[in-house]
Amino acid sequence: MNKIDYYYAPISGYAYLGEPRLMEIAAKTSVDVHFKPVDIMRVFSAQDIVPPAKQSSARLQYRLLDLKRNAEYYRLPINPKPRHWPVPVELSARCVYAASELGLDTHAVSFAILSAVYAQDRDVSDQQEIRQILGELNLDVEQVWDVLWSDTTARALEQSTQEAIDRGILGSPTYILNDDEMYFGQDRLYLLEHRLSQREQLQGV
Repeated sequence: MNKIDYYYAPISGYAYLGEPRLMEIAAKTSVDVHFKPVDIMRVFSAQDIVPPAKQSSARLQYRLLDLKRNAEYYRLPINPKPRHWPVPVELSARCVYAASELGLDTHAVSFAILSAVYAQDRDVSDQQEIRQILGELNLDVEQVWDVLWSDTTARALEQSTQEAIDRGILGSPTYILNDDEMYFGQDRLYLLEHRLSQREQLQGV
């Protein structure tokens, strides 16, 4: 079965825009998506990349326009300049790993966090906000909370962050197909879908 390693920051505007489309592609092509939120600031530092929030004013202005255009295209609500961005990602990333560890709908948790940042102006580095988001998903908040603070989620975040650095990840989101084909940016999902279609045709021969 094909798989996609999905490296992203749970405060990434482009991950917010791309995740629904990623899941549509996964459902259509029966691909397994591995959610791998990372400490994106460590990745940027290791790759000598200027974080988006510290880029030039011209680039930041274009980013706002680009986010708006993409949101309109994908029919997603967005505040391209959220009040709580950037914020530390450890809490929200560990929440996604906790959902995965418990066998919950990882996409639902991940996208709820991304939506909280870009559609609801919420601070996902705040523990009460994360607890409220989990409650809104009708999850057992205390169960998730216990796993969230476990060594397991800490190791998962550390491992995925180091993987991202070692694999040369440039930013969020980045998708790696079957361990050997990297696609950086949600605007490359059409190429990822095309490649999956090619692989399906080859497998069907």
